[in-house]
Amino acid sequence: MDEGVIGILKFALAREIDGRDFYKSKIKDVKNEEVKNTIAKLAGMEEDHIKYIRQLIQKVNDGGKAEIELPKDRNIFIEREKKEIAGGKIDDIASDLSIIRMGFLIEDDFMNFYKTSSEKVKDEELKKVLLNLSSWEETHREMLDALYREMSQNYWNEMHFTPLF
Repeated sequence: MDEGVIGILKFALAREIDGRDFYKSKIKDVKNEEVKNTIAKLAGMEEDHIKYIRQLIQKVNDGGKAEIELPKDRNIFIEREKKEIAGGKIDDIASDLSIIRMGFLIEDDFMNFYKTSSEKVKDEELKKVLLNLSSWEETHREMLDALYREMSQNYWNEMHFTPLF
């Protein structure tokens, strides 16, 4: 068994669990239904990642290589309908923006961890697995970024002010 591979996978598993738990804990705090649905979908995706990484750890522990067939990640860009975020109190929008921003930072950290780890491993199959995980997290990050920008615009429109940034 390659202890380096197991170390990377165990760290990844812990981070995915943290991400899932973050999203699950924030669902009740979100006011906007679109954001609530997005956060719930992200919690489900992180759960899928947890299962996948657990399978990888088991396979490597059993003497195999980290080359389990990669599941297709649900792409919520396709699932998410473009619609105007209307209504809601300005304080609710600000609160939801904070949660979206935290999720963005979590996904960005995951993406960078997997990418950096892929550059440090010698096993080509594990390198592919890590790059695919990085790609999944990048998709999550991009989705949250788009939602953040959309809601930020709505927030500033409601406030009748546009920041300089």
